[in-house]
Amino acid sequence: MSKSKATKMFFIYTKDFFDCMRMELKSERTIQTYKESLNSFRLYLLQEHNKKVDDITFEYVTENLVRQFTSWVAENNSVGTRNIRLSAIKSYLQYASTRDIEIIPLQLKVSRIKYKKTYPKRHNWMTKEQVLLLLEQPDTTRIGIRDRFIMLFLFLTGVRLDELRHIHVKDIIVEDKYPYVKVTGKGNKNRIIPISDGDFMDNFNYYCTLYHADNDPDQYLFYTVLRGVKGAMSEDNVQRILRKYANIARVSDTSFPSVHPHLMRHSYGAQLYRLGLSLEEIAKLLGHENTSTTEIYAETDLEMATAALRKMIGNQPARLWDQLSEDEKIKFLGLK
Repeated sequence: MSKSKATKMFFIYTKDFFDCMRMELKSERTIQTYKESLNSFRLYLLQEHNKKVDDITFEYVTENLVRQFTSWVAENNSVGTRNIRLSAIKSYLQYASTRDIEIIPLQLKVSRIKYKKTYPKRHNWMTKEQVLLLLEQPDTTRIGIRDRFIMLFLFLTGVRLDELRHIHVKDIIVEDKYPYVKVTGKGNKNRIIPISDGDFMDNFNYYCTLYHADNDPDQYLFYTVLRGVKGAMSEDNVQRILRKYANIARVSDTSFPSVHPHLMRHSYGAQLYRLGLSLEEIAKLLGHENTSTTEIYAETDLEMATAALRKMIGNQPARLWDQLSEDEKIKFLGLK
């Protein structure tokens, strides 16, 4: 490949760029976010401009092209995502310009592209302090103990409202070394949610002494009695319980949010993310079909983006660049 700016591939320095970020002790999460951003630019050029990785040169990439890309990102994503994509391109060009002075004019032009202003938005999850405040509100009566366990169950498992209503006593597996909950989710798909919180087991055991003294494993875990028959607790009843204690908590904290089952589910996902689980792992625990639904927990924090290990081509016979497939070239450049 010629070393002239006209024919030098735009992504020729990406692998070195990511290695440099590691030397600067940038987190793997940040590196992965930048990798995803540059890969998003590559995919945009492939889909919208029919340009494969070899066709994308520094001469082809212009300030106007980058502006078009950021507008395209903003149309399909949040302003925050648009800014992250732009930041990755700016940082990469800054690095590339240290390797080739001919890139400096492009780097300076792209550096003038401004970030869009973002406005703080209310998180759609509860803080740990808010959850603890909510759990403090029920009294120690039989009903209060039930209500507290319902709220604790929602927060520590992240189950959907309908999933909560159809969990049976036998779905709480406590005999194993690692206790877990069996959940039947959307599309009748089953998943397992580990239970590692001691408070959960203490409350579960105490709750069962009050509501499942007959040890019937086929009973609904949470039920109401109508005409002497135990049935699944209604959605309205669960929602009423959450509203009741949220209203009480709001007396001492006027900023306390309106609480509903899905907010508890989001709070569970956000908690897992802050503990360091990847979006793929959280998606499995929440029963999401793909991680795009789970990305809501990462969109406000660049440093907490999805963690992933760099994948390389592997042990293969040496081949010329032109003999590599498009996917292999992308992996070699560190974009996958």
